[in-house]
Amino acid sequence: MKNFSQSSLVKFMAAGAFALAASVANAGNIILTGHDTDDHGATDFMNWGLNLLTNNTTTARVGYIGSYWAGGLDSYLGNYDNFQQYDVNDASWTNAFTDGNDVLVIGSGWDFISPSNSAAMNAAASQFASFFNAGGSLFVNTHQGLGQSFYDFLPPVGNVAASDLTTCSAEFGDGSCMSPTAAGTATGLTLSTIAGASITHNQFSNFGPTFTAYETYVPTGNAITIGLIGGKIDDGGFHTDVPEPAPLALMGLGLLGLALRRRKA
Repeated sequence: MKNFSQSSLVKFMAAGAFALAASVANAGNIILTGHDTDDHGATDFMNWGLNLLTNNTTTARVGYIGSYWAGGLDSYLGNYDNFQQYDVNDASWTNAFTDGNDVLVIGSGWDFISPSNSAAMNAAASQFASFFNAGGSLFVNTHQGLGQSFYDFLPPVGNVAASDLTTCSAEFGDGSCMSPTAAGTATGLTLSTIAGASITHNQFSNFGPTFTAYETYVPTGNAITIGLIGGKIDDGGFHTDVPEPAPLALMGLGLLGLALRRRKA
C-alpha cells in the first residue's frame, strides 16, 4: 500500500507539473499609443497593431470597448472582421472579458471613453489583469486629455504627457514630427502608416525596459507608441519573466520516470 500511494502521489505531482507548464505558457500582449486611431479611422495603424498583437491572425476575435460609435468598426478594424462592441455606458460591457475575445481595443478618451467610463474601467482593473494573464491582448488608444489616471486600469506604464499640438500636430510623411523606431520598423510600422494615424495627443517616457518604443515624437524624443509582447501582470506591475513551459514539462517527465522506477522496485 505504501509503494502504491507513493507512486500515485508522484504521478499526481507530474500531472500537476504538466498542467502548470500549459498554464504559464499564456502571456499577454499590449500596445499603448498616443493616437486616437478610432476617431481618425486609422485602419492601417490599427491593422499594424492587431497584426503584432495576434501574430497576423486575422480570424482573432476583437472586442472594442467604448461608447457607441457610428463610424463603423468594420472599416476601422480592416482585416479583422470578427468583432464585438462593448458600450461602457451599459453594465454588460464587462462581458468583454468572458466572451472569448483575443484582443480588447480600448477607445480613445473623451471621444469614446468619458470620465465616468474611465472610472468604470479603472474599477475593473483586476478583470483586465486576469484577461491579460490568460493570454489576452490589449490595444489602448490615447487618453486625449483625461490624463494619467486614464491608464489606472493597468499597472504603471511610465509618465504620460500631453503633446504640444501647436508645435507638431501631425506627421505629413517626412519624419519631422513622428517617426517609427528601429523596433517599430522591424514590426512593419511605416512612416506612411503613422501619417495616416494623424494627431498624437500624448507621449510616454520613463516606461522602463519592460516596454519597447515603436514610434517616437520627434520634438521631444519621447515615445508615442509602446508595447510589450509576452508579459504578465503581477506584484503591481508588468513583467516579462514568464516561466517557460519546457523546464516544467521536463520536471513532469522526471517525476514520471521516478514513479515508474519505484514501481519496478
